[in-house]
Amino acid sequence: MGDSSSACALLSGGTIACWGENGDGQLGDGSTTNSATPVAVSGLSGVKAISAGYQSACALLSDGTVQCWGDNQAGQLGVGTTSGPDTCFSIQACSSTPVAVSGLSGATSISVDEFSACALLSGGTVECWGDNGAGQLGNGTTTSSSTPVAVSGLSGVTAISTGDEFACALLSAGTAQCWGYNAFGQLGNGTTTNSSTPVAVSGLSGATAISTGDAFACALLSNGTVECWGNNSDGYLGDGATTGPDLCCIAVGADGGCRSISPCSTTPVAVSGLSGVTAISVGDEAACALLSGGTVECWGYNAFAQLGNGTTTNSSTLT
Repeated sequence: MGDSSSACALLSGGTIACWGENGDGQLGDGSTTNSATPVAVSGLSGVKAISAGYQSACALLSDGTVQCWGDNQAGQLGVGTTSGPDTCFSIQACSSTPVAVSGLSGATSISVDEFSACALLSGGTVECWGDNGAGQLGNGTTTSSSTPVAVSGLSGVTAISTGDEFACALLSAGTAQCWGYNAFGQLGNGTTTNSSTPVAVSGLSGATAISTGDAFACALLSNGTVECWGNNSDGYLGDGATTGPDLCCIAVGADGGCRSISPCSTTPVAVSGLSGVTAISVGDEAACALLSGGTVECWGYNAFAQLGNGTTTNSSTLT
């Protein structure tokens, strides 16, 4: 698990070690000193899962509570404030050691976005905290919150995943609902309108897993295939194209006219030629699928060789 400049590992004893950039205390060791080798996150034990955002991270503990550390400028640590206790890079508020998310209990999984986070609770509901400018907290407002707020109208949730200013939930019925930023159609409801409450992903059924990227999302279906929706500018959707089927306006001028257009799909499309999938993982601009035979296939942006096929050429089909 990691952000763009640091990484963390969950150890078998229920502790965490992190390494890399640490200007906002995101290594959690009580300092703001970068480290080229793993350092222990201070005071954590009984950790079940970890998730990282841009310059912050959170840990799910065995008692169902959550602790977070790092940047807190948008309240993404969930402690009821956007202040300290520490002052970090660019004189922003942060915590260089874990702090408990206020009032949260019964959490079974967590997912951390750039400046917000969400937790799935044991009753099948979801609570989120942090930045809410695009409605990514899902509570019907665009007001940020430094404490957890309930995502409106969600029940029967079995998994969650947060992207860049949006989030999606997998429901027990095999459907999915998403909320937040939607300029690239990443909510999957056939529109490009932001939504501060969950909307159903159109036509999706039989979903068993969900994963979100920067501005797109994918779902694993019970028949071993995968469907994706949202931004498709570098073949992120894996449908063999870097065009539509839709064109999304991603920047609007002062006159209300569209200044920038991106190829996208506002509803799910099938990843071409993919079958026998057992798990999926979506990064910012690329995605990979684990197949039943133990092999992996990837698609999307590849400038840094993240598709693992020996090239740096983007691919809208499997590699």
